[in-house]
Amino acid sequence: MTVSPASPSSHRTQRPKKPVHLHETKAPDAQGPIQLDDVLWNPVNAEEALEGLEKILGRLNARNDSRAIFLDIYAIVTRKVVHLLSRPDAGGFMEPEWLSHLTGRFAEEALIAVRDSLKNLPLPTAAWRFATHYPAQGLTQPYQDALLGVSAHINHDLGMVVYDNIAHQSPPADARRMARYRHDYFHVNEILRSCIPECLDLLAERYHCTSTKLLLKVPFSRPVVERAVMQMLIVWRQRVWENVVAMLEAQTPEEHQAVVERVRTTSGRIAQALCADKALWRTVRGEAPPFSLGLPPEAWPGVVLPTPEADGAVSARAS
Repeated sequence: MTVSPASPSSHRTQRPKKPVHLHETKAPDAQGPIQLDDVLWNPVNAEEALEGLEKILGRLNARNDSRAIFLDIYAIVTRKVVHLLSRPDAGGFMEPEWLSHLTGRFAEEALIAVRDSLKNLPLPTAAWRFATHYPAQGLTQPYQDALLGVSAHINHDLGMVVYDNIAHQSPPADARRMARYRHDYFHVNEILRSCIPECLDLLAERYHCTSTKLLLKVPFSRPVVERAVMQMLIVWRQRVWENVVAMLEAQTPEEHQAVVERVRTTSGRIAQALCADKALWRTVRGEAPPFSLGLPPEAWPGVVLPTPEADGAVSARAS
C-alpha cells in the first residue's frame, strides 16, 4: 500500500549519530531554527487541523526530527475525517459540525505539545514529556514514537477535550444529544480501523522502522497486527468515554478531580511501559534513564502540574 504524501520527503535519512539535545529546534547541519510563527496552532475545525498538522509535519521531516512520526500518522486519520465530513452523508456522522469542531480542538492539543517542546517549554503532562523527549533524543524506534504520541493524545488529551466541549455547552446537552455524540465518538473507530494499514506501511516505508518491517514479513502477520492495534485503540477509547461520563456525572469537585488524576496517571504509566526497554537498557549501561520508572508521573523532572484553579478543565491556549 502506498502511504499518503503527507511530507515532502518520501524517505527518511539515517539519524545522526550525535544525539540531538532535548527539544532542540535546529537541524543536525545547523540550518537554523524551525519556523513556527506561521503554523496554525489553534485550529477550529477539521480542515484547519489538517492544515496545521501538514505544515509542521513537513518541516519536522525536513530536519529528520522523529517528532514528525506521530503527526504523520495523525494526519492520515485527520485527512480521512476531512474527506468523510465533506460527503453529502457526512460519512455517517450524526453531528458533523460537532465532530469537525472537536477534531480541530483535539488537534490543537497535539500541535501545542509539539510546539512547546520545540520551544523547550515545560510540558504539563508526563505522557507528552515522553512522546516528545524520546523521539527528539532518537532513543526509540519509529513504532514507539508513533505509539507514544497516539497514547498521549488518546489516553490524556481526548477525554479532557471531549469533556470540556460537552460540559461548557449552552444549553447543556440533553440525553438525545449525548446519544448522538456517543454515536459519532465511537463511529470514529471505523475511521481508525481503515487507517491502520496505511499507518503500518508508513512506518515501514517512510520511516524505515526495522521492527515493523520484520513483523510484517512474518507469514499472515499483517491481519493479526492490524487486529491487535485496533483492539488496543478500542480499549483506550472506551475507557476515555467512560472517564468523560464520570467527569460529567461527578457530584463534587473531589469526584471530578479523582477522574482527572486517574487520567494523568494512567497516560503517564502507559508512556512508561512503551519506553521501558529503553529505560532499562540505559540503566544496565550505568546511565540514568530520562525519567525514573520508580517515580510517579508528577515527580518526573520538568513536569509542571496544573494550578488548582485549572483542574478539571482544559487550559486556554495562547496562539
